[in-house]
Amino acid sequence: MVDIPQEYLPPKEYMPDNFYALPELHYPLKLNLGKILLDDNAEKRGDKVAILFKDKRITYKQLKERVNKLANALKSLGVEDNDRVMIRMPNRPEWIESNFACWKIGAIPVLTNHLLRAETISYIANDSEAKVMIVGSEWLKDVEEAKPKMNFLKEIVVVGEEVKKEYHSYEEIIKDQSTDFPTFDFSRDHFGRLIYTSGTTGLPKGVLKTYREILSGADTHGRYILELSEKDVIGGHPYFSFAFGSVNFTQYPWRFGASLSIIERFTPEDMFKTIEDHKITVLCCVPTAFRMMLTVKDAEKKYDLSSLRICQSAGEWLPPSTIIEWKKRFGVEIIDSLGSSELNYWISTRKGNPENKIGSTGLPVPGYELKIVDEEWKEVPRGTPGYLIIRGPVGNTYWRKPEKQMKAVKDGWSLTDLMFIQDEDGYFWYQSRVDDMVVSAGHKIPGGEVENVLNEHPAVLESAVIAAPDPVRGNIVKAFVVLKPGYSPSEELVKELQNYVKERIEPWKYPRKIEFAKAEDLPRTVTGKIQRAALREMERKKYEEEMKKAGAT
Repeated sequence: MVDIPQEYLPPKEYMPDNFYALPELHYPLKLNLGKILLDDNAEKRGDKVAILFKDKRITYKQLKERVNKLANALKSLGVEDNDRVMIRMPNRPEWIESNFACWKIGAIPVLTNHLLRAETISYIANDSEAKVMIVGSEWLKDVEEAKPKMNFLKEIVVVGEEVKKEYHSYEEIIKDQSTDFPTFDFSRDHFGRLIYTSGTTGLPKGVLKTYREILSGADTHGRYILELSEKDVIGGHPYFSFAFGSVNFTQYPWRFGASLSIIERFTPEDMFKTIEDHKITVLCCVPTAFRMMLTVKDAEKKYDLSSLRICQSAGEWLPPSTIIEWKKRFGVEIIDSLGSSELNYWISTRKGNPENKIGSTGLPVPGYELKIVDEEWKEVPRGTPGYLIIRGPVGNTYWRKPEKQMKAVKDGWSLTDLMFIQDEDGYFWYQSRVDDMVVSAGHKIPGGEVENVLNEHPAVLESAVIAAPDPVRGNIVKAFVVLKPGYSPSEELVKELQNYVKERIEPWKYPRKIEFAKAEDLPRTVTGKIQRAALREMERKKYEEEMKKAGAT
């Protein structure tokens, strides 16, 4: 057994005060995720399709056999319980097999985005002290560049063809292994996932999840919001390394004996075709993807989407216009859920969301308690903006980051750095991230609120609002706007967007500057989120240069 050094774990006095309000959240003291989520399904429904990938159909029995082969192979490479195993590849069946094999052994899968470059790869490898990495062959180049700096990595397993001799071929190492693997139970508080947040500034942070915290996502949001069952085919584009994809795809299907549809790369047309071919019932996409899919003319006529029963969005705020247009064209509701790597999902809309609540983030997910407080930690009255804090079956838990842990938990509650308003009916309305607040001429303007309005305009695909330095007001609201196909930048459109904001929220909140940008030109995290901190820094440097020039003249 491999022991995790105590100093790598959060200080006990700053651990969240998790509580378990639902009967489903009371788990056995000992368990094995591989057995609960895979072996039990293989026993009950072995011939049922577990994974659909392109033209492949993998049954639960076949999945179990390949997972057991891989678990035996990893054991032969020296992987023990609590060892960390990095997984680096786009969404594909081998990712699911690798994740399950770790759970069978009791090892901790380290979820890493395949788009990360060498510097970040070596940082995560060293920070996690991963013993083995499983990587797709097409994503090996950056790993090889990082290799000299990875101090703990012992073995590299490559998924794909033409594997170099110094590495292990995934298919070769599992080929002659047994299809049986003895499973052992571990504590329900054994760690079952280490995911690194992409972050908007600085190095990524490792977030830990225990076995029961992993199961709790399915038994709260999956069970009560998405109402998942064995009849479902769950699909979408979010990467398995992204919290959205990790929870919805590497955890949810197996809790309910459902099937997983995998798409390797997203385009609107490919997503529609995959829904049709795989008969997806639950579609999971980020808001921008839904908006892109709505730009496909006559998609509702070109594709058979009759299998869909519900859609879910996460990752960013979902504009009401997207919800309304999607329902009008495809006859299916989009559920908007908010969560994080740390806390699973804690707020969500529901099916049949009242019309006057469209645009809200909904109500607490069953099993969670939410409060909005002021800077003095006092709960604010309904209708008053404040800071969101959370308690539930999971909590903020960071790997080797005691200083981060101390700032992330207070009195047992997990902090979020998000500002919300709760209305008289209990619905939560997103305002902004704390660091996206624009202070201009004494006014506090939530950048997220301005973005929400801009994203409702028919011409706007997505936007990012930041504080831009200004000599008179201190800062002004500036918006970077990506237009939908068919729209072109112009001064007239700038004025139209500014007036659009003025008419819908307080006039002083309108963006005094608007810069049109291409989606690919905006700085983004590896999960596709716009890095507003990078935009703020860019504007700061631009302002300083302008001031220097003005001083020189």
